[in-house]
Amino acid sequence: MKKQLGPSDAIFPVPAALIVSGMNEDANIITLAWIGIVSSTPPTIGISLKKSRYSLGLIRKTREFSVNIPTASFFKEVDYCGITTGRKRDKFDDTGFTPMESSKISPPIIKECPYNIECKVTHDIMIGDWALILGEIVETHIDIDKTDESKRAGIDISKINPLVYCAEVREYWTIGNLLGFGFNAGKEIKAKLKDS
Repeated sequence: MKKQLGPSDAIFPVPAALIVSGMNEDANIITLAWIGIVSSTPPTIGISLKKSRYSLGLIRKTREFSVNIPTASFFKEVDYCGITTGRKRDKFDDTGFTPMESSKISPPIIKECPYNIECKVTHDIMIGDWALILGEIVETHIDIDKTDESKRAGIDISKINPLVYCAEVREYWTIGNLLGFGFNAGKEIKAKLKDS
């Protein structure tokens, strides 16, 4: 039996990402969970912000932003950046996060986040009270100690231990254990079906 919940924005988990917009002393951090890869060619990420957000104005001004993936240990700082406006507070000072110069965009990346993505805006689409911003990924960074050359793309997710968010229930979680590998785990089922 299923229970109908009606239209809902609940999908889980999603990354709890820290988006940095603006530059120099105006740089601001906002926490977003409405985020995801929307294209591989060119590599493009989509982020969605309520039209009243201070960060949206900063993104529209520079047409650039960084996406910073925090470890689960920063869940309190991540939450703070989502419930506090940058119009009144310097969230870098408040959280102790360190702005670090990006290589291809004006907004900084966050030093304490093990994975960082630099983006240039390609599309700005209004959907109701929300702006869907598409940013072409122009550079990525990873902490050296979070790499493993034996893994695809050299990224060791267990070392990053990314923070994830479960919308609607408003809970932060860690990812958990490796279950299998994409484009491989389903081959067992495929082989069984081939034999029948």
